[in-house]
Amino acid sequence: MRVFGQVRDGAIGNPRVRREMQDYRSPSFRTRLVPDFWPRADQARAKFEDFMGNPKSHTFSGPHQCWDFWYMPNVYCYLRTDPAKVLGRELVDDFLQRLRDFCATELQDMTALHPWMSLHLNGMRHEVHNDSCNGTYAYVFSLTRDVDRFTGGETCVARSGVFEELEPRRNNAWHGFFEVFPARFNQLVLFDDRLPHMVPVVQGTMNPLAGRLCLTGHLR
Repeated sequence: MRVFGQVRDGAIGNPRVRREMQDYRSPSFRTRLVPDFWPRADQARAKFEDFMGNPKSHTFSGPHQCWDFWYMPNVYCYLRTDPAKVLGRELVDDFLQRLRDFCATELQDMTALHPWMSLHLNGMRHEVHNDSCNGTYAYVFSLTRDVDRFTGGETCVARSGVFEELEPRRNNAWHGFFEVFPARFNQLVLFDDRLPHMVPVVQGTMNPLAGRLCLTGHLR
């Protein structure tokens, strides 16, 4: 079995563990940024705005009762859902096909796992963690229309070596410890799933149309 992304001594002979290990590949980069990734991003954003834009249309028996408030003490706090419930299955399948085509040409035919949709509003965040058991790479695709509507919400990935170095005479802050990727519209961020990463607390809006909206998942 795995403990914090590693395999315990003696477990390597277990056929199930061997199969699971074969699902992961050796990453060839730490982080990668792909702007203007999906030609249908504007259409997806319009679907989200239509879905969330009229509060008077929301009912207890309607489709808007789909958000999971995922709170894990000292780790996560945000809203998440299956994006097909908001965007429709056809658009989500199209996004996945675009991602799979990208994997085929750029990432040696890695498998793109199904995304979830995350929405961060005021006070929501991811604390520092990693996802070593989830995939080879993580992907974060932004449907956030305007990052100037709030502060925070960046995808922050640990820089090489910074947590192993000790240099007390050099001042540093979080930009010095992390590569920082604001959630700009139609931007795909990829990073090695083993790396420590975080999303700083979002501040400034409770309006879902002005929050940090992303499709997030993993590649194997």
